[in-house]
Amino acid sequence: MISIDNIFENFKEIRLLEDKLYLLELNYWLKNEFLTWEWWILVGFLVVPWIIWSKLVKRDIILEILLFGTIIIITTTLLDVVGLQYRFWDYPIAFLPIIPRAFPFDFSMMPVAYMLLYQYFRTWKFFVIAQITMALTYAFIGEPFSEWVELVYYFEWRYSYSFIYYIIVGIGTRALILKLASLSKLQDLTTK
Repeated sequence: MISIDNIFENFKEIRLLEDKLYLLELNYWLKNEFLTWEWWILVGFLVVPWIIWSKLVKRDIILEILLFGTIIIITTTLLDVVGLQYRFWDYPIAFLPIIPRAFPFDFSMMPVAYMLLYQYFRTWKFFVIAQITMALTYAFIGEPFSEWVELVYYFEWRYSYSFIYYIIVGIGTRALILKLASLSKLQDLTTK
């Protein structure tokens, strides 16, 4: 039987190894990634979409749009964690060494594009058309570009998988938000 002392000792040993690994990664990042031209591309990927979004967002439905974007961020980040863990892909350049390596993609490029689609294409028909267009653009232009400039390496992943993923996430998240919005409106009617 494993004692609590053994568990704690194993935990301490693992933590020491994690600390050493982090210091190695931090030193590598400072010497080989930080302020490189690829790193500056990541800065642009992080900042520019939010500047565009701030100019275009419809303020009257901003909470709904932000909820939509937050769900996209959570979903995309979780997929990235799984993909990195199972070596489907890797990100050789990190924006910061203490956050998910795909931070500019997961917290800016993806959610901003989805939020703009959500706000501008309010019917299912036009949303799906726009979603397919975005998925084609991101999967077959954006991802090859990111791979070409070595911001990402794909090992066990294909662009066509991303294409399908982008569509499923967009449609699924929109369906969820519309359902929540209808429940909220129903709640408002019953409380008046």
